[in-house]
Parts: sequence; structure tokens; C-alpha cells
Amino acid sequence: MPLVLVIDDDPSILDNLEFNLKLHGYDVLKAPDGYSGIDIFKCRAPEIDAVVTDMKMPGLSGLDVIKNILEIDPDIGIIVFTGHGDTENAVAAMREGAVNYIQKPFKMDNLLLSIENAMEKRKMLKENKILQKNRLEKTRYLQELHDSAQRILINYIPKKLPEFDMFDTACIYRNYEKVGGDMYDVYETERHLYFYIFDVASHGILAAVNTLIIKAHFCAFKYHPSNENSIKTVFNDVNLELCKNTSSSVFATAFAGCIDKQSKRLYYISAGHIDQYIIRNDCLIALPSTGALLGSFENVSYDIKSHQLERGDKILLFTDGITEVRCNDSVIGTECIKKIIEKNKEKPVKQLVDSVYEEALTLSDGSFDDDTTILGLQVTK
Repeated sequence: MPLVLVIDDDPSILDNLEFNLKLHGYDVLKAPDGYSGIDIFKCRAPEIDAVVTDMKMPGLSGLDVIKNILEIDPDIGIIVFTGHGDTENAVAAMREGAVNYIQKPFKMDNLLLSIENAMEKRKMLKENKILQKNRLEKTRYLQELHDSAQRILINYIPKKLPEFDMFDTACIYRNYEKVGGDMYDVYETERHLYFYIFDVASHGILAAVNTLIIKAHFCAFKYHPSNENSIKTVFNDVNLELCKNTSSSVFATAFAGCIDKQSKRLYYISAGHIDQYIIRNDCLIALPSTGALLGSFENVSYDIKSHQLERGDKILLFTDGITEVRCNDSVIGTECIKKIIEKNKEKPVKQLVDSVYEEALTLSDGSFDDDTTILGLQVTK
């Protein structure tokens, strides 16, 4: 049964309340003054469901009782008795945290209703605290997952591109959220230089998981027979993996290529990726998409395109984070990035990558809205 603590210096009122409350299904604890009432509450606080106290008592007033009890349990409902016309004390009690006041002489029905309301309020406060605690624990758990995904993903991003005999490379990678969807890499086999860049169309943990799936497939370049068709095999495999085993809302754009180190011929596939560029002397050669987005359709054919490279040629690859920079409530777009590339095309690849990033950053007023990756390669021999 619910337990009510009653504090009053009038023994007849205490006995009367005890009788009537027990009659209506309550257990009662009685205290003849404020000090003993607080002592009882300290000992029995977890069991007590509501407190009824008189305002005017010798030794310790009802206001002091309210303050002390609410320090022990801020959620407990306290109802106070006030004298007829004692509005000032009633208002003071409510300000201190009492849930209701009842003027003497009182009707038992009014007191019972106030006790029920006080108990209901306490129940709601407890439930809200439990919900908040559960929500906090869930948020903390998701944050831990998020942080774990971040650490894993960062470990897979190349810390530094290796040096190559025939090529210079440069890269800038920035993630918008803690866990992004961009990835890139450059490495060589005995015959080829392989490189890729891709962008998963989401953020957070989902993006991280799918980024690692795609990266695992692109790492297969190292183990396939070293020929141009290995690019097509990998694109087919990763597309099928995404279509069959991931959410239908998950897809990615990707650009991957290889350069034959003897013939200097570039072979590439672009799956729904924005135009990338070969920069040669005074011209830009666009490298457009050659197939559908990865993860969009199972039966997709990816065409391999090729270009003959010359000494000094630069290949500039980037994700749409750089083209979707917002300036004056609109994105700057591919044409703006193309102009930036043309403006800086004569610079060595490292300076070119830095200049494209810095100029886009300036247009964005200092921040990007998406993951951004820029990867550059230059033929040196």
C-alpha cells in the first residue's frame, strides 16, 4: 500500500488523518513536529510516496520541512496545511516546491485527491528520469560505436602516400563528420600504378561500414593478375556486394584507374563519379563517368576507357565535397572548380592540390558541408 508521512503538532489531527488514510488504503507514518518528520523521512525516504505537513508548527516551520525533505528527495510530492486566509504562506510553500496546499478545516476528499496527484507526479518524474537515463546510456553506446568506427576508418586512410620513381602524388582529405564516406589510395605493382577515390553517399557508422567494404574490394587490385581488366572485375564484384548485402539506400560513386608504367597509358572506370581531369599543358581532358553508381543495379556493365599519358601530365581526382561547397546559398559547382583547376594548372601537383582546396575553402567562408578528398598524380619520367 502507498505510504504517507503526516507531520502536524496537533495529535487529534494526526490520529484523524491516520484513521481516514488507512480507511482509503494508505499506510501512515506520523510525526508530531518538523524535526521528527525530517528524521523519519531520512530513514524511510525510499518507501514514502507522499508527505502532508502543517505550515505553522513550533520549532521548525512547514517551509523548513519542505526545504529539508526536497533536499533528500527532490521528486517527493508535499501537500501543506495552511490556516484560513493564509495565502502568503501558501504561495511561499508552492515556491519552495510543494505540489499543493489545503486550507484548514479541510475536506478529506480534497486531501485524498491532492495525495493522488502528488503520487502521480512523483511517478511521472521517476519514469522521466529512467527514460532520460536510458536515453543517455543509448546515446553513450552509439557514441562509443561512432568513435570506434572513426578510429577504424582513420586507420584505413593512408597516413602518407608512398614515393614512386615515375610519379609524384599529393592528397588532401577532410571529413565533415567524425566518420565520413570518402576513401582513396595509391599503390603500385611491378607493372602498374593503381589508384582510386570513392565517396559513399551517407555519413556516420553506416558510411564507415560500407566504406570499409568497398575499400576491401579495391585492395584486391594488389592480388588480381596485373592487367587492365582487373579494374573491371573489382567494380563488378563491389557493385554486386553492395546490391545484395547492404541497404538499398546505400550507394557510392567511385573512380579507379591504373597506369601502365612502361607505355604510360591510363586505364580507368568511373562509376557515376563527377568528371575528373587530366591536365596537360594548356588543356584539361575530362574523364567522365563510364557506368552506373555502385550499389544501384545488379546487372551493370562498366566500360574501361583509356588515355595515353605524356611526361608532365597531371591527373586530378576529387569527390563532390569540393564541388558542393556553398557560397551565397548555392553550391559553387563543377564549372567553378574547373576554373580553379585551369587557373592553377601549371603548378606542380602538390601545389595544385593545395591551391584547389584553399580556393574552394575561401569561397565556402571557411567550412565545407561534406567530406572532401582531392588526389593528384603527375607523370615525372
